[in-house]
Amino acid sequence: MQTIRAWLLANPTKARAVMETNRSYIFFSETALGDTALGPRGSLGVNLTPLASLAVDNRIHALGAPFYVAADGPDPVHALTVAQDIGGAIRGPVRGDIFFGFGAQAEQRAGAMKAVGALYLLLPNALAAKIGSMRDYPP
Repeated sequence: MQTIRAWLLANPTKARAVMETNRSYIFFSETALGDTALGPRGSLGVNLTPLASLAVDNRIHALGAPFYVAADGPDPVHALTVAQDIGGAIRGPVRGDIFFGFGAQAEQRAGAMKAVGALYLLLPNALAAKIGSMRDYPP
């Protein structure tokens, strides 16, 4: 993120054209937050919580589902999260974006985070067993 931002600032005449042609570029609107300890509203309709809210591919994962994220890299994240948002560039079963919060430190962490990791959907044992047994059925 930091590299992209630096390029956009260094090339203001080209920046708008790049933003308008990049499907992953998201335009935000400003709204009052209310409780400043919480983030903006996610797709689930609730405020995002720093280091606990996850954006997922909602074609695969249900919003509201709990996930354990284990991502290594320069700044590892191992956290219990809830799928509360979606993202246009989040595609696939093991993809997600963690909401890091506000401020320069959160921006730095979020911008630098691109790590291989694991995403675990947390389900009650009975439900997991039922879903697992459905694999034997033909589609």
